[in-house]
Amino acid sequence: MTTRNLFIIQFTVSLAMFMEAVDATVLNTAIPSMAHSLNVNPIDLKIALISYLLSLAIFIPISGWVADKYGIKRVFVGALLIFTLSSLWCGFSHSLVELILARTLQGLGGSLTLPVGRLIIIRSFARHQLINVMSRVIMVAAVGMMLGPVLGGYITHYLSWRWVFWINIPVGILTTALALYSLKEMSPRPVPRLDILGFILFGTSLAAFTFGLSAFSETYVADSIAFCVMIIAVLLMCLYITHSRRLTHPIVKTQLFRHRTFFVSSLGNLFARLGFGGTPFLLPLLLQLGLNYPPQISGLLIAPTALGVVIVKPFIMRLLRLFGYQRLLIINTILVALSLWVFTTINSTSSVYVISLDTFLFGFLISLQYSAMNSLAYAEIDEENFSAATSVVSTLQQLSQSFGVAVSAFLLRIYSPSQVKQFVLTPTVFHHVFFAMGILTLLSVFIFVQLKREDGHELITPR
Repeated sequence: MTTRNLFIIQFTVSLAMFMEAVDATVLNTAIPSMAHSLNVNPIDLKIALISYLLSLAIFIPISGWVADKYGIKRVFVGALLIFTLSSLWCGFSHSLVELILARTLQGLGGSLTLPVGRLIIIRSFARHQLINVMSRVIMVAAVGMMLGPVLGGYITHYLSWRWVFWINIPVGILTTALALYSLKEMSPRPVPRLDILGFILFGTSLAAFTFGLSAFSETYVADSIAFCVMIIAVLLMCLYITHSRRLTHPIVKTQLFRHRTFFVSSLGNLFARLGFGGTPFLLPLLLQLGLNYPPQISGLLIAPTALGVVIVKPFIMRLLRLFGYQRLLIINTILVALSLWVFTTINSTSSVYVISLDTFLFGFLISLQYSAMNSLAYAEIDEENFSAATSVVSTLQQLSQSFGVAVSAFLLRIYSPSQVKQFVLTPTVFHHVFFAMGILTLLSVFIFVQLKREDGHELITPR
């Protein structure tokens, strides 16, 4: 394959990652405007965020199977078309239910695009090229994360929130055309039989648990019903675990949790994100509804979060070698909790420069947290189980992010005085919520103290 073709392949995958990174962050600054247009409470729009993340979590585990079964190029192009067309549908939505359905379909496209894009890179480039190529792809995605809030703010202010979704259309068409032109046909590969029962049990359990957790912040769903749904979800997950242990090729390989570092990494990932995972949902609401900033200013104030994510990347390995996984995760988790408590000081007199510095520091710290938690999962995993481990880690990332949004919305309900099923969102309410989120984040320290000082040493020791 020529250098020119390899560059086009890299550009195509980067463009797909860029599009989805923008989509993941562009929506947050448009939430107040969307809520007004759809005649719903801003907190209720959390389900539009959660439905996308949940769809990713459900379908990512079978993305590799689908790609091998039907061919990588065909699946990648199909996923791009699904994502692009569902973006069109999102923009035309006229009710919350319609938006949720469109976002779920969009999540299906994203669940195939992201992991299959990584697979294309792995199978197109030589092993010694992978680190540099993937670093460039990730940097392009990080730029998309940075631009998302800014684009969302300006589009919402000067056009309409519907264009937040429609900006995906030209990018999606271009990426699809490049994929059809540049990607070579990769023949389907032999695959084990798909565990349909396991997929149904696993997916239904995730959906039910997320719905139950989300329902606690709804005024029209009784808490008893939400609790019953969550109990059913737990029972379904227990059934899945029992079922999966009998299979050689389950949807999610639960045997991986027997490795201590994988278990601690996964559990810590889940509980830490319960604390800070809802921050991208809360910050635009604080700035626009609590402090009356216009959408475009809100987007500019949130953008430094992504800048912090980008800047910390070159220092991650040095910090891990200096502190080790155990000490770094304990110290950084405490710092993330402190950064959430800093948000409790933001009020109408706060300088935009101070707010920007706060969001930058938060982005810097959570990027370090994500990198440490996610990489630790592979410390004891052999090469044969890398694919299965990646599937579990990716699923947990999306799932815990949706849980984080649900928990933050639940906290808003607790601290907000309600009037005729409408929440009164004052700066004080947000201050209470961010303080509670800091406490939740801090509790995950008790998970990371289970690590040993030498855990993850093999990942950071120079060879």
